[in-house]
Amino acid sequence: MRQQNHKVELVAFEEKAQELVSMTFALCERRIASVGKSSLPPQEALAAAALSVKASVNTFLAVTNIPVDGQK
Repeated sequence: MRQQNHKVELVAFEEKAQELVSMTFALCERRIASVGKSSLPPQEALAAAALSVKASVNTFLAVTNIPVDGQK
């Protein structure tokens, strides 16, 4: 039962994490698009930050899927 609750919590967390990544990309895309054709260093940093957030969230999700206490 405990493992099932843990799995449900992980699924809920993963959904929220993916929502955060989507919102981050949308925000960055809007800001980059508002500048025009040539991107400026702040816009390039936003794009890099969005990719970093995505990689961090995916890494965290991968780590949390490791079985708890050696259980499968």
